[in-house]
Amino acid sequence: MMTIRFRYGNAAPLFHYSYPVADIASRFYRPVSERCPKNAEYRECTNICPEKSCDNYLQVSSCFSLRCGAPGCICKEGYVFLSSNKELGCVKRETCVKLNALKKSNEENTTNN
Repeated sequence: MMTIRFRYGNAAPLFHYSYPVADIASRFYRPVSERCPKNAEYRECTNICPEKSCDNYLQVSSCFSLRCGAPGCICKEGYVFLSSNKELGCVKRETCVKLNALKKSNEENTTNN
């Protein structure tokens, strides 16, 4: 038996609802795995193209599609993922510039020592 767990912890067996109510309830239901990291939000329709991160945000992508990808978390407008590890969340693009400059400075200091 499938149980619907609502956002605020209430739960009820799915068969207690008619289809329209179950459909509405499922829109408010988010399994733990679908809770998004900082500065990201859940979407039923995500882009099938690779997500931008601080590692690749300057690269021009040749990927373009109007098809929906799998439901999941995407960065809010003006943000990119900090790294390929999406659990670290999203940061503003300007933060990537600072992080990459700091990373480059550290690499230069390491090679000069």
